[in-house]
Amino acid sequence: MTMNESSDAVITTNNSLLRITKYRVEQEIAIKLNDIPVNSTQVKTDYTLSHSEHEPLLYFVHVDDYISKISPDSHQPLLDVVKEIDRIKSNVALWIHPSTGKPVSIMNHQQIITEWQSYKEEFLKKNEFIRAEEVKQHINNFISAFDDQIHSHEQLVSNLDTQLFFTTYFDHLLVRSQNFESDVLMDFHSQLFEKVVTPLTVTQKIVQESPESIVVRKTAKPAGFIDVGEIERQYNQKYKPSIDYKFSAYSMEYDSQIEFNTAGKYLEYADIRMRERVESNVELDISCRIRRKN
Repeated sequence: MTMNESSDAVITTNNSLLRITKYRVEQEIAIKLNDIPVNSTQVKTDYTLSHSEHEPLLYFVHVDDYISKISPDSHQPLLDVVKEIDRIKSNVALWIHPSTGKPVSIMNHQQIITEWQSYKEEFLKKNEFIRAEEVKQHINNFISAFDDQIHSHEQLVSNLDTQLFFTTYFDHLLVRSQNFESDVLMDFHSQLFEKVVTPLTVTQKIVQESPESIVVRKTAKPAGFIDVGEIERQYNQKYKPSIDYKFSAYSMEYDSQIEFNTAGKYLEYADIRMRERVESNVELDISCRIRRKN
């Protein structure tokens, strides 16, 4: 495998050196207001990961299939746009950190920008018939938000850590040969409140092991600064007009069980549960299942 140091792209790859693993990810997100379900989203994604022992910190990720459904279905057209943008952002060649296993650099950033520009031009062309100024401005603002994110390498790398597949697969298990039970830190990116990140301390316990693999139970609780003031401000703006009840207490829970092949250095499966809520008022539940297909 060789790389041009002045370019984001991989020039040549010896396929015979690559280990290829395929994964299926099924995720469901449900939102309740005052204990009443108001929104649910199902996302199903197939990934192919390619990795060479000769470049142990370099991974290629490709989205093979991406299916998303939302209820109420009036939001489906918007979700379809987000789906295509996520696909563009998730086809990455990335370097991981040698100590944490987290993505630190995207090699094909320029390629992602080029694909995004083509998609954006086509999207705007399809909507150029719109004459209402308010609607047109809303569309431009919507696209501009992704435009800034994709053109920023730092934001694009950070965005990977908001996706459960990436944050689960790319962690310390990839780069460690021991100390699997040590506590680690993880950032939870809120899906109820924009740009709110909650730092978590993740406690890890081995529940089963063999010479080739381990099963790890991970639980997490908030640690460090939580911007409750910003959460309450957004709650009053987004949710209080619908349910009337005043802000109570914010909490976040994380629980997962992961099997990792220590001999081959790859994920076998993961079952993940997350809950974010303003007690008694707003609740978001996430369930995610990741399994290796081959």
